[in-house]
Formats: sequence, C-alpha cells, structure tokens
Amino acid sequence: MADSEPGSARSDLERDFGKHGEIVLPGDAQPPILTAPVRAALHQWLFEMNAEKELQAVGLKPRSRCLLSGPPGCGKTTLAHHITARLGVPMLVIQSHEIVGKYLGESGSRIGQLFRQARRDRYGVALFFDEFDALAKKREALGSQGADNERANITIALLQEFDRFDGLLFAATNVTKEIDPAIWRRFQMQIEIGLPGASERYAIVKMYLAPFEVADDAVTAIAEALDGAAPSLIKEGCEAIKRSMVLGPKMGLPIDLPSIMDRFANSASASEGMPEPALWSSRRSVLANLAQVEWLA
Repeated sequence: MADSEPGSARSDLERDFGKHGEIVLPGDAQPPILTAPVRAALHQWLFEMNAEKELQAVGLKPRSRCLLSGPPGCGKTTLAHHITARLGVPMLVIQSHEIVGKYLGESGSRIGQLFRQARRDRYGVALFFDEFDALAKKREALGSQGADNERANITIALLQEFDRFDGLLFAATNVTKEIDPAIWRRFQMQIEIGLPGASERYAIVKMYLAPFEVADDAVTAIAEALDGAAPSLIKEGCEAIKRSMVLGPKMGLPIDLPSIMDRFANSASASEGMPEPALWSSRRSVLANLAQVEWLA
C-alpha cells in the first residue's frame, strides 16, 4: 500500500470489491478514544504484529482475527479502521446482511467470491464484517426451513473461508450470544467496547468541538451532560454545538450553552435499547449545571 498512490489504490480496490462493501483507506482513519483496557489490548496486538519473526521462532503467528462487540455507536468500525491504518492496509467494510442471497447457495457463493478476491489482493486488504450476527447465527437455533438451511450453509462457508484466509479479519456485533460457537472460536481475540467513561467523554468532546476554543469547565460540563452516551451521540452533540455557533446568530437563536443543548436534546436521542444519557433523563438539572459554567474560552 505504501508504494501505491491513494487514488490508484482506491480505484483498484473499488473495482475489485465495490460490490461487496465500502473501501476505506489508511489516510481516512480517525484516532479512536479508548478505555484503558481496550487501549492496552490494542497496544499488545499491534506490538505482536510487528514481531512476526520473534513469534515464528517459537512456533506462533501474530493473531489476525478479532471480534469486536459492544453497543451501537461505540466505535467498533473506527477501532478496526485505526488498526488497519496503523498497519498501512486498506479495509473493506461489509454490511453482513447484504451478503445473504434470496436463492439457495447464493450466499455461500458470494462469501467464496469475496474471500478468493481478498486472498489475491495485492494491497493486503483487511475485511470488516459489520452486524456479523446477521450472518453467523447459532445453527442450533435454526429450523429446517429453506431459509434456515441457507443460514447454516453460510456458517459453514464462513468457517471454511476463515481457515483459508491469512489476512486481517474483523467482525462487529451488538449481540455476541447469537453467534455460532464454532465461528466464535475462530476469532483469536474478542474485544468488548463499552460506553466511554468520564475521561474518555471529555477527550471525545474536546476533539469534536475543535476548532472552537471551549473553556475546560464547559468541556467537562458537556461531557457530564452526555454521561451514558455512545461516542456517535457525543459527536452529534458536538456538531450540534458548532452548527449553532455558526448559524444561531443568523437565525436569531440564543447561543448560550443550555439553549444549544436543549435544542439538541429535542432533535436527537440514544439508539433504541440504550439507556437514556443524563441530558435526556435529567434534563432540568443538567441544563442548570450547564448554565453555571464559563462557555467560550
């Protein structure tokens, strides 16, 4: 990848893999803000990938398959993209439900085509299966109908292709308990990405509010208001703040922090099944707290 122009690489990869998903290149990656346990696991894995010769000397290979789990919007795709970017390889993001075909055997054929192309790829493309539980459901939970037989065939095809593929492979899921145990065992790493803690929320808010210079107390207050929010919702909140700062005066809208956050809460919410962050569950007290802090530095 390092020897290729990004435009040329993207064109080649989209030609070869465009029908299977979206290509993301190393230069497109954003740095994830991780909890300490996830950061430690990532550091060890990257170190191991750069110590291939040392591991071969004792009969080992760097681990190459990782299952990422956690609530929606917690950065599973961002983390996988960051890892592949650190290693200088492109990544193919595959929406797993789109692989499932209407006809018997169609899904297995698509999976075979995808992996054959990936094994031939000169850029060393990494594979990322999003919503992986849509593909790899437990076989004992399936019935005897045609659709269930097709699901079982998908699992068998995945098992075969996983064993043949030496490249980087990621899968992401919100419901690990639905994944077939044989597939689960093929992943040498399983990393759970939970909701960010206080320090991670502060860093996320600080990052997404740039280029605005916001007082530290205000960053802390915004992070506290979004306690219980996934990174994707925190990003939405920060973008809403910046949008209000740019457009609010032209629209005649107040741009004090409580007013901005109140408008944001009226137009957004956490994903279905997720707990309500503080801004929604305790709005009055949160807005009162926001009113007490210095807003812009």
